[in-house]
Amino acid sequence: MSESIPSQQSSAMNMEDLLQEHPVHVPYVGEDVTGTVIERGTNALYIDLGTRGTGIVLGQELNDGFGMVKTLNPKDEVTATVIEVDNEDGYIELSLREATEDKVWEDLYEKAENEEVVSVKILDANKGGLLIQINGVKGFLPVSQLAYNHYPRVEGGDKNKILTKLSEYVGQYFDVCIITIDRDESKLIVSEKVARKSEELALINSYHVGNIVEGEVTGVMDFGVFIKFGESDQKIEGLVHISELSWQLVDDPRNLYQEGDMVKAQVIDVSNGKVSLSIKSLFQDPWKKAAEKYQVGDTVEGGVVKRNQLGIFVQVEDELRGLVHSSEIERDARHYEEISVGDRRTFEITSIDPDNHRLSLTLATS
Repeated sequence: MSESIPSQQSSAMNMEDLLQEHPVHVPYVGEDVTGTVIERGTNALYIDLGTRGTGIVLGQELNDGFGMVKTLNPKDEVTATVIEVDNEDGYIELSLREATEDKVWEDLYEKAENEEVVSVKILDANKGGLLIQINGVKGFLPVSQLAYNHYPRVEGGDKNKILTKLSEYVGQYFDVCIITIDRDESKLIVSEKVARKSEELALINSYHVGNIVEGEVTGVMDFGVFIKFGESDQKIEGLVHISELSWQLVDDPRNLYQEGDMVKAQVIDVSNGKVSLSIKSLFQDPWKKAAEKYQVGDTVEGGVVKRNQLGIFVQVEDELRGLVHSSEIERDARHYEEISVGDRRTFEITSIDPDNHRLSLTLATS
């Protein structure tokens, strides 16, 4: 008995029936597909897509912003986006990054709305601030948004010196909050200052007027000196205004202090999230003794330290300086025209006001 051999027409009919019962879906670029992990390598992830074939995720496409790939194991289910239907090795090339982009930005917007504190690694620095990354999205931490202890105090605002200081932070981790976010412009701005505002405010408010602190000079400016003080892991900065550096008139703080100097100071104000300090308050006011020691009409010897439009400034004692006012000089210009900085002369006290630290002088007549 001969075997019945199916005709070609019958086979074709059976294949059509089979395809109708089990249709094969051909993936397309941009489609999100779900499969199970076959193997996870260092630079590749292989995914079983069933009848569609085998998918592969390579290089930067492994970065989904959440670090999920590191947690995947064989047989785990995973969703990825098709970026190439048939690559040169016959795999369907996929991307975890594109598949999770919406979730990445949704998470970033949620973090911004809740002012969530995020720990970020400083990747690089430029003259305007520091480069960071959250959920795989690059962001920027401006200099103006750095916390007190990281703010680069640079004389004259030299941008190259600022960059040098900022570069020291590369590789470190800072706590930040997202303050500006715009997916359309791929803009992500963060702030360390905002992230630490409650912590810094509590730390600042732990100091009270009268407290004596010791710290390091971190910046010397025309208007005063910045001092960093406190415990090693809880340091804050305070300002000693030029008027609080010394009981005598200070022309330039740089003549008294430089960065790195260790100094003591007294807290004289704590308000608006700032600590104001004074160095001169640690020393007795020399004007109190001056009021007891000198009277109007007394003659004193002093050295001329400065001459300008206000008049002639005379150093009477280490912490006591008097002034021959310009109006006094105009009345007797001939006697004053030869007086220069560095000269020592005898002067007569015409008025003394210890409360306002004023000592008025005139050239003594022989």
